[in-house]
Amino acid sequence: MDFIARGGPDEAFPPLARMLRGGRGGDVRLRLMLSLLWFQTDSRRAVPLNYPSQAWARLLGLDKPETAGVRRVNDAVRWLAANKFIFVKTNPGSASQITVLNETGDGSDYEPPGSAAQRLRDKPAGPKHLYVQIPEQMWTNGYISMLKGAGLAFYLMLLEQYGPGRLDEDAPAVWISPKILKDRYGLSDDTRTRGMKELEAFGLVTVKRQPINPDDFDIERIRNTYTLNIDTIQEPAKRGNLA
Repeated sequence: MDFIARGGPDEAFPPLARMLRGGRGGDVRLRLMLSLLWFQTDSRRAVPLNYPSQAWARLLGLDKPETAGVRRVNDAVRWLAANKFIFVKTNPGSASQITVLNETGDGSDYEPPGSAAQRLRDKPAGPKHLYVQIPEQMWTNGYISMLKGAGLAFYLMLLEQYGPGRLDEDAPAVWISPKILKDRYGLSDDTRTRGMKELEAFGLVTVKRQPINPDDFDIERIRNTYTLNIDTIQEPAKRGNLA
């Protein structure tokens, strides 16, 4: 979960925030990186990928996938390589080979989190490899091509708030305070607002105004709470009427 959140405000921004804050193209960087991770099917090591940029552009639903879409994918690939999230081996005359590195961006080899958590289950470093899993329907039902960076980031934040294996029909609503948003995720309230509206438009989240009792002072306040709708993603992506 280190991809999504950091331990505290004194630590470096987590990869999720770094991708979105790294200038233009954060939307494509995030969606491409998550897709590269989704294609990792070996439980022991990274699987090198040799798909052409046009294929990635089509998967991500980019406009003009043969031209402008290719440029946007190539820009994202260069950024991810420069920031040590992937290693790229060029193949003249054919698609470059992309190998995923550690998703924290430290440049080390990628190890599937399930394998790492199992290997280190009795070690102090074990909890560091706990992870949340994005449903495969994010890709198979087209959400990856329709959600923007803010919506996808907010979805990941909610998954992290629920924690590993805790997302089910009885999962309670969650509330993300401005302090947690800044200190844990390194993202702005504007990103949260845009992400919330986008997920709500797709029916992926239910937003309710509910009373919250903060730790400081015993004052009841009304805040937005969020519940991920686990059944919605099982259906093909369709934007609703919300702006």
